[in-house]
Amino acid sequence: MDSTRQLDRSDRIGMYMSVVMVAIGAVIAVVAAVARLLEVGDGRDVPVLVPLAGEEAALPLGPDGAAVTAAVDTATVTVAEPAPATLFALYAQPVWIAVVVVAGLVVAALFFLRLARGRAFDGGAARLAFIAAAIVTVGWLGDSILTNMTTNGALSAVSDYTYESMTFEVSLAPALAVLVIAAIGAALQVGEKLQRDTEGLV
Repeated sequence: MDSTRQLDRSDRIGMYMSVVMVAIGAVIAVVAAVARLLEVGDGRDVPVLVPLAGEEAALPLGPDGAAVTAAVDTATVTVAEPAPATLFALYAQPVWIAVVVVAGLVVAALFFLRLARGRAFDGGAARLAFIAAAIVTVGWLGDSILTNMTTNGALSAVSDYTYESMTFEVSLAPALAVLVIAAIGAALQVGEKLQRDTEGLV
């Protein structure tokens, strides 16, 4: 018995448009990675965005450009000659992000194609969701490690290892994304089981 449920034409067009948007997103990710690699260039005078904690600076924000003391959370510093480990992270981070984003978008495209063909609850849809959750998890951990390598290395380089502020920042947004995607995978898995049970009764 063919268990596929065909969507109507407008829904199928919407799914295929989603695939097109995914492809555009992949191109943007690759372009962003190339732009950052060009920015890193030959590894000299590399701009790096670094987090700061409890720092203040006088900024020309007052009347006629008068200096105003403001708290500074982040700053872009230029690293003249990054250490080898820092330079590795500077090159690796944009490549890693591009690979992870493209991999996640490929999984999303496959999922949208399944929906367009009316196969949301056929075997494999839940597996795609779990693969996507794994990609986000691995990408998140790798990006966190590389980001902290670059920021700590940059701060050490510009301060000649005298700035005592080792940071390890981790965003919780990817963790929430993993939970949501995993929940979708679990729901699809239940849907697949219910569909198999229903077909067994026919």
